[in-house]
Amino acid sequence: MSQRPDENGQLSSLLQALAAPEPSEEFLTGARRRYLEAIASRERRAVFTGLAAAVVGLVVIATLLATTVEPAALVMWLAEAMADLARWTTGVAVVFALVPLTIWTSAALGSTAAVLSLVLIARARSLALVK
Repeated sequence: MSQRPDENGQLSSLLQALAAPEPSEEFLTGARRRYLEAIASRERRAVFTGLAAAVVGLVVIATLLATTVEPAALVMWLAEAMADLARWTTGVAVVFALVPLTIWTSAALGSTAAVLSLVLIARARSLALVK
C-alpha cells in the first residue's frame, strides 16, 4: 500500500511544532565523523570488490588462454605483432622524412581551421535552438 506525499505540508508543520532540544555539538561532530567513516568504508569495499573481480577475470582469461593456445604460438603471435608495429613505425618515419615541413604545417593548419569552423557552426546552431 503506497502512501500519498504530504501535499499541503501538514506533516512537516506538525513535526516542526514538536518541542525537541537541539542536539549537542559533540553529538553532531560524532555523527558527522561516523557518517564520513561509513561512506569511506563503503567506497573502500566497492573498490576492493572491483579490484578482486578484475583479478579473477584476468586469472580466468589467462587460464583459458593457456589451455587453448600453446606457449610457442603465443610467443610467435607476439613476435609477429612486434614486427608489424616496427614496419608501421618505419613507414611513418619514411613518410615524415619525405614530406616537407611546409606541407605538414599547411595540412595541420587546414585541419585545425576545418575543426574550428565545425565547432563554430555547431555552437551557432545550438545558440539558435536555445533562442
